Amino acid sequence: MNDKQTDKPVGKILQPEPSGMIEVRIEKLVTGGDGLARHEGQAVFVPLAAPQDLVRVTVKERRKGFVRATVDEILEPGPGRQDPPCPHYGQCGGCDLQHLDPEHQRQAKADIVVDCFKRVGKMDVSELLTGSAAAADMGYRNRIRVFSNPVNHYGLMRRGTHEVVPLDGCALMPEQFNRDILNWLRMLPPAEQIVVRMDGRGGWLVSIFGSPKRLKVMRKVIAALPEGEPPAPGCEGLLFNNLPLWGHDYLIHEIAGHKYRVGAKSFFQGNHTVTEEALGLIREWIIELKDEGSLGVMLGDLFCGVGLFSLALADLFGKVVAVDSDANGCRDAKNNIKHSEAARGKARVFTGRLAKILAQPDLAPPVMWNASFCIVDPPRAGLGKDGVQTLLEVRPRHLLYMSCDPATLARDAAAFVNAGYVAKKLRVLDMFPQTSHIETLLLLEKSDG
Repeated sequence: MNDKQTDKPVGKILQPEPSGMIEVRIEKLVTGGDGLARHEGQAVFVPLAAPQDLVRVTVKERRKGFVRATVDEILEPGPGRQDPPCPHYGQCGGCDLQHLDPEHQRQAKADIVVDCFKRVGKMDVSELLTGSAAAADMGYRNRIRVFSNPVNHYGLMRRGTHEVVPLDGCALMPEQFNRDILNWLRMLPPAEQIVVRMDGRGGWLVSIFGSPKRLKVMRKVIAALPEGEPPAPGCEGLLFNNLPLWGHDYLIHEIAGHKYRVGAKSFFQGNHTVTEEALGLIREWIIELKDEGSLGVMLGDLFCGVGLFSLALADLFGKVVAVDSDANGCRDAKNNIKHSEAARGKARVFTGRLAKILAQPDLAPPVMWNASFCIVDPPRAGLGKDGVQTLLEVRPRHLLYMSCDPATLARDAAAFVNAGYVAKKLRVLDMFPQTSHIETLLLLEKSDG
């Protein structure tokens, strides 16, 4: 997801001025991963900087109240700075924190969450927040989208441009991708973009996007395959512009003992290990509530996707209501529930806008909603005013908010707190090491029971 929201002001663009070189001390990292410094009363945003770096930078853009600059020279490195492990770092736009060691990355992200809650939500969560456990910081991703350049070398976009940086490999992807799959992609007829999804057990799915004129060529490639042999070892399916050409159009992911069918058009978390960690943590929190006698009988999985939470938590509830506006994800969720002993018979999936679905009177009686445990995992934009209001109309006793943007999480959390909820637990997950993306879990409880 590239629709990052940051706490960097938009500001009015001033008339261009000659670029200048200045020396600044980086105070901290902000949402989006840039370093923040101050110079002559203005905020200075510097990508690829580390906290406490003393850097000489060149001003690239001036706006009212702040400037953007790039590092020319590191005069004094901050305590967490390291040499980036990837040779493409600084050019490829896929990572923006490899210059920080893993421990300082995790601390910087925790600090950003605290800052967002203070600045956006007017809440002090410094005592409530717990940091993430160390996770694998390389080779953890199960999905990548690569782009081709004119000579059919695949790579990622250069930072801030649409220029492709050819890659010999991606350090965030498993070795199987770098050793086998990337080389195989180069032997295919040229395409504009390719998405590779991996199941973590050696299987993978490839979606190719390009001119419709290439479809005939791709059919010939498939037709030339020996009968019964895949296009490449481990390949489970091949699609062209979302049209299945060979094999399946889905993968089976196994998380926390549950199997999830995930179609090529459906969303699934990009880090299997930390997703499993998150499920384990949520189960712990739910069991604590159950032991206290405050857990209701119904789970509302309100951005259910393919049914991640519905399957993994169904055994703790008597009824599960799963909702999502994405028809592809809901189709997979229904299939996954059908094949799950834990969820089958107690979980139902509803496709549509959250407000419209929750307004259905026969979904569950108000008393059941009032005692329910609901989970929301919205896109980066968060719930927003309308989404918060929708939840407040059913007013669940407990609300678990999984967020990929701390600024919108803080905004929505403040709205719930103002409506009578209390923040009980807050945890940062190390879901996306080497990048500025931040995944956070927040547990809210209704103060009036």
